[in-house]
Amino acid sequence: MMSVESPPRVHKTTSEIDFSQTAEWLAQNRLNYIGKWVVLDGGRLIGSGDDPRPIVAQARAEGVTAPFVELIQDESEPFMGGWL
Repeated sequence: MMSVESPPRVHKTTSEIDFSQTAEWLAQNRLNYIGKWVVLDGGRLIGSGDDPRPIVAQARAEGVTAPFVELIQDESEPFMGGWL
């Protein structure tokens, strides 16, 4: 029997965060991390991998209060929805 893991819990923040450094990092580096989760603190990569939870825990241990977490997907191929 295959075990199904629940998706990571999302914690929302009420403070204003400047994501300009994060967006810049993603624009420059996303192709290197396709299919991986990345955890960022502004423009700094904290880590990447198949499961973001240990990387988020590492970020919190380093004092990051609002780590940015994203699954990098291959956007080079256009989406073809529906029946062909």
